Amino acid sequence: MKYLADQELAAWLAFSELGVGWSSQTVMEIYSHMGELAHAWEANRDQLRFVPVISKYPHQIDKFIERRSKINPERLLQLVYDSKSTAIPLCDQRYPAMLRRITDAPLVLYMKGKLRPDEFKHSVGVVGTRHPTSYGQKMAKEIARGLAANGVTIVSGMALGIDSYAHRAALEAGGRTVAVLGCGADVCYPSSNKPLYELLVSGEHGAVISEYLPGTKPDTWRFPARNRIISGLSHGLVVVEAGRTSGSLITADLAFHGSCEVFAVPGRVDAPMSEGTNFLIASNKAQLVCRYEDVMKHLEWAHPSQAREGPPIVELYGREKEVYEMLTHEPVHFDFLCERTGMSAGELSATLTMLELASVVTRHPGDWYSRC
Repeated sequence: MKYLADQELAAWLAFSELGVGWSSQTVMEIYSHMGELAHAWEANRDQLRFVPVISKYPHQIDKFIERRSKINPERLLQLVYDSKSTAIPLCDQRYPAMLRRITDAPLVLYMKGKLRPDEFKHSVGVVGTRHPTSYGQKMAKEIARGLAANGVTIVSGMALGIDSYAHRAALEAGGRTVAVLGCGADVCYPSSNKPLYELLVSGEHGAVISEYLPGTKPDTWRFPARNRIISGLSHGLVVVEAGRTSGSLITADLAFHGSCEVFAVPGRVDAPMSEGTNFLIASNKAQLVCRYEDVMKHLEWAHPSQAREGPPIVELYGREKEVYEMLTHEPVHFDFLCERTGMSAGELSATLTMLELASVVTRHPGDWYSRC
């Protein structure tokens, strides 16, 4: 697999720290137009004016130039190397295809451990309160253990309580689990989870990932933001015990409005820690589940660990799915696709780039495209 040169990787790190209001889609269009993000980082005002997606917002050019003068890309790259973390930009083939579908996908993921190419072919998030009852502990462990034993990757946030029980149950089952942190990937939070963290960063059992630079402290406001990554990496989200004000309900709401099915474990109607999960079920925002088999049945999965091995399956959503479905194994020209989709040249180019990175589309000389 080809990795980015240091200068290009440093540019991606720098863009992720800009904070000028550009979405990940906008940055992908800049990348697609200029060939390398490093070119955009070094471009002067006149050169930037001719980038279609930037020319729509000329007032942001000055903001971009002012902000980049305060950022040292080489220092950011050295920070990643010193922390022994891995930086995976949005353009990288190792970036989880599942996560690309969300509108505010992180420009860069920082990782310690190892992500397998098929990690999220079957993945389920398990979240809940930091103060579970014995019932909640039991249900989290049974569901996570059963899913993991059948080849499902368990995604959670490594918080105390339900998250930790889910991670550990997956490991006990010999499965894999991924923790999404609200701090740098090199920061173990909470510190009491150090043994779990060490197992994950070893790479043998999963990984820890974050959208924040190495060394970033676990400020409270960062945790709600990371919840979109948990739901974005999961086909289904299981909520096990949550009060009505629990952060797990934020994750559930993100999943409900995304492409992730929500499940909830019911609890006693007079138990405070079941108010949130019972509310999700009563409001038809979640499917009621009592065991791991319920989750697999709703997701229409056979037992993944017993499934016949075949070529990797890439799930496509939104514009990527729309463009892919217009393609066949016979090459089609870029201009034809632009006319049929009604997309701007920049947006279509960025979408085709993502499909190329997912290894489902081939680009031919002369701007012709076909399915692989």
